Amino acid sequence: MERLPLTTTPVDSATARRVRRSVERGEFLRIGHGVSTPAQAFRDASETVRHRARIDAVLAASRPGLIVSHASAVVLHGLPWFGPLPDRVQLTDPTRDRAQRLRFSDKVPARGRDVATTTIDGVETTDLVTTAIDVALRSDRGHALVVLDAVLRRGVHRWDLLRELETRTTRRGVQRVRALLELADGRIESVGESLTQLVMHDLGLPRPELQHEFVLDGRCIARVDFWFPEHGVAVEFDGLVKYRAGDVRGTRSAEDVVVAEKLREDAVRAVSGVRSVARLIWREVLPGGDAPSTLRRSGLPVSPATQRTPAW
Repeated sequence: MERLPLTTTPVDSATARRVRRSVERGEFLRIGHGVSTPAQAFRDASETVRHRARIDAVLAASRPGLIVSHASAVVLHGLPWFGPLPDRVQLTDPTRDRAQRLRFSDKVPARGRDVATTTIDGVETTDLVTTAIDVALRSDRGHALVVLDAVLRRGVHRWDLLRELETRTTRRGVQRVRALLELADGRIESVGESLTQLVMHDLGLPRPELQHEFVLDGRCIARVDFWFPEHGVAVEFDGLVKYRAGDVRGTRSAEDVVVAEKLREDAVRAVSGVRSVARLIWREVLPGGDAPSTLRRSGLPVSPATQRTPAW
């Protein structure tokens, strides 16, 4: 991951004044106690690179023993996320028994709890299991399911997640997370697919087959994200990025990708038993979107009373 340059305020007063003036002029941005980074570079960076800079800045001015956790651990593990990351770095403090909210960080208490960690780029971070349960307990169901699907995809066992959940002393949110663990699946391949799965679950649809392959004459002609065999409906999440940027490997233009997708969808529609193919996009699967209408038009049993994508 790209790392932004950091400047620590020097001890001598003259240089410290120059740094302070550069911050006041907007040339540098203070992202930690006595730690700054070039403002333009920060604005131009991705959300994850900006948050990594915040992590580096906070740790540079913190005492040893703090553990990067929750959404900040998501960044270090390279797990998927959507939308903005927190402005403050999220840390677990094994010495505290009460939460602490500071200007640049939020500290979660963990006194008396055995926190499983791993080291990433020299930074002590909660391991994948702990990170997933931390996020699931503190975040909305959309972000929680995205992270749970991702860690299962990386080989974490569902039982390990359940066991970690049962070690937590809090009861708040446990039933919600347990239900999400029943829904989570490592075969989900993207953030958009995770959210689509959650939407269809909340609409009361039967559980679809994931990554279903349509085979003709012994050859796979297409694979779809979700397949409802009893209704003859295939559902695809379409992030649209591939159409704008072309093939991620750079071997096909955006036009070539559109043609290939059209041919693939035509092949799916031609399969015996396929009645329709529904495509969902970002604005439809987010709360308040039109996913219910799109799925209902495809032939799935979505109640007419539900007009908008439910909140998480």
